[in-house]
Amino acid sequence: MQLLTMKRTVMPEGHWSFTLLIWPFLKLLSILPFPVLFAISDGLRFVLYRLVGYRIKVVRENLVRSFPEKSDSERKQIEKDFYKHLGDLFVETVKGMSISESEMKRRMLNLDQHHYDELFNKEQSAIIVMSHCGNWEWICLMSQIACQQRVQCIYKTLSNGGFDRWMYAIRSKFGANPIPMEQTLRVLDANKSVVTVNAFIGDQNPSSGKGSHWINFLNQDTPFMMGPEKIAKKFNMPLYYLASRKVRRGFYEATTVPLCLDPSSMADGEITRLIAEHTEREILQQPHIWLWSHRRWKHKRSA
Repeated sequence: MQLLTMKRTVMPEGHWSFTLLIWPFLKLLSILPFPVLFAISDGLRFVLYRLVGYRIKVVRENLVRSFPEKSDSERKQIEKDFYKHLGDLFVETVKGMSISESEMKRRMLNLDQHHYDELFNKEQSAIIVMSHCGNWEWICLMSQIACQQRVQCIYKTLSNGGFDRWMYAIRSKFGANPIPMEQTLRVLDANKSVVTVNAFIGDQNPSSGKGSHWINFLNQDTPFMMGPEKIAKKFNMPLYYLASRKVRRGFYEATTVPLCLDPSSMADGEITRLIAEHTEREILQQPHIWLWSHRRWKHKRSA
């Protein structure tokens, strides 16, 4: 059976400037060696943190509410380390345009390859849930290098068509198939006979609180999307959690653990609760590598 993949839509005229002007600049930037890119990252951190104060109010509010037990100085250190990581995340993503397979294997280690090999040998498709920790773009890049089965990365379409197209090109560089979130069910249903690994970002903020499962997450009432749980049950796919750790600048390790091997046996909301628990555990291990500038708690539970 021929695998159904997604075709990119034509960009509005206003977004062609990104492709024609910015894209070539980013391509040239990606060729630079890592020491130069990390020097650029340091400059970017200074601009975002010291000069512009990019989303600094959001970051500070998130840290205060998530870590009420920490001192001001402890939260301040997480804040500083986060902006350093944010700069690294940008240059590492740009580097994805030109990075080689061998370099990718060296910098993003997949410590639990046996799970993916076993799934492939059993011809069993699966769902992988991860968070906005570490470098999720590099995980997408590495996935199709490491996996024998087809990798489908579910993503939220960006409002800027040019930037969305650029991210699609990076994510699919080594053969992974990025799928817009709104097309997930159609693609998975069409590819039922194909062995796939389907990757979701589990801490994505829902478009609204409706239909979400509310969980106490980082000391706050938090809505979680039910998508991974519902899809696991609909297609009877085992679900795994992938966590990443930043070893040092430009180097990460990914670990994968089984979360639910029999989705049909789980009560509604239980899988989503497990996803939230593993996400929180991952964040607490290295708080500064989570995306604190994300407006994660903008929705409130209806009375």
